[in-house]
Amino acid sequence: MHLRNFKWTDIAALSDLLNKAGPHGHRDCPRGVDELRALLEYPRVQPKRNMVLAISGDDTLGYAIVEPEKNIGRSVIGLATAPDDSSATKKLLDWAVNRAGEEAPLVHLAVRDHESALSGSLGHQNWTKVRKYLKLVSKSVVSPAPALLPDGFTARTMLGLNEVPELTYLQNESFKSHFGYSPNTEDEIKASLLASGAGVHDVVMIHDSHEQLVAYCWTVTSDRSGSAIGRIGMTGVLPRVRKIGLGRAIAEAGFNHLVRQRVGSIELDVDSGNAPALRIYSSLGFSKSSELNWWERSL
Repeated sequence: MHLRNFKWTDIAALSDLLNKAGPHGHRDCPRGVDELRALLEYPRVQPKRNMVLAISGDDTLGYAIVEPEKNIGRSVIGLATAPDDSSATKKLLDWAVNRAGEEAPLVHLAVRDHESALSGSLGHQNWTKVRKYLKLVSKSVVSPAPALLPDGFTARTMLGLNEVPELTYLQNESFKSHFGYSPNTEDEIKASLLASGAGVHDVVMIHDSHEQLVAYCWTVTSDRSGSAIGRIGMTGVLPRVRKIGLGRAIAEAGFNHLVRQRVGSIELDVDSGNAPALRIYSSLGFSKSSELNWWERSL
């Protein structure tokens, strides 16, 4: 078994590997080649430089990817093997840590609750658990939520790419104090909106009486084994208008947007310490399906 850098001709084999590996790390990996290509074409990823595959003969046994986020001084690692292979995992992790250290002084790695072997390995190295996130799912999505707006506010979906600057500003302002958030550029936001299977219609927005964007919910829909699955992604409120009910209103508006698309279930991730968000999602019928821990290491 040896490691080599990713090539674009590997994308079908990588897609097969991700499906065999199943849920792992911080991402819900794309099920198809087109979604995977869109993820890897995101401007800051650069997979030919930042990803390696574990190869044995003609088989792809595993992968590791490093996502540099120099603007906040960290790199994020993702890795998996299929079937589970401790030797390949060690080699992939060693490569990823070395590559991450070339980009930033801090590295983060998310591990799901079922990845006990990887957690045990990190615990015996120079890694520290720093954060827990919960993966929630709602399977009762036939009835819309109230989505009541405070007086003077209106909700609609995004109309076009001309709104990218305002969306970029709101996202960066909403998440600037959140764990591990790396501010996005307008080009990165635009790339996400233009990715395969995405579009401006995925973003639900709330504007104030001056038509300024003050809250948003970025939704995603995908097909999984013939069933439509919805996902609530980034959800943010401008700091100056918090604590007037907009957090609940935008979460419910995003939920309703997915309900109207007749998805079978809706998923999301939430920081385990975010009590207000947990109360909102609990009221919408969400419950914990699994959890993941973020591990940190100084390089």
